[in-house]
Amino acid sequence: MPEQQGKGIGKALINKGLAQLKERGAEGVVLLGEPEYYGRFGFKAQPRLTLTGVPAEYFLALPIKDSIPAGEVSYHPAFFE
Repeated sequence: MPEQQGKGIGKALINKGLAQLKERGAEGVVLLGEPEYYGRFGFKAQPRLTLTGVPAEYFLALPIKDSIPAGEVSYHPAFFE
């Protein structure tokens, strides 16, 4: 909700989620979102990773380990319901 924006809630949730992924040994994270917002957390468009039907600049990745894999990413159908 607009009145909740700017209070650091989103930042706290993202940082907590990234910390949990690191603890679980994830090698990286992908998301579909606003580059200006997610860029502050280190997310960037990665030309080697694609998501069909999505403008490349909005499909972002953040490596947790040393490298970014290459390929076509797919989401579980539940994300589109």
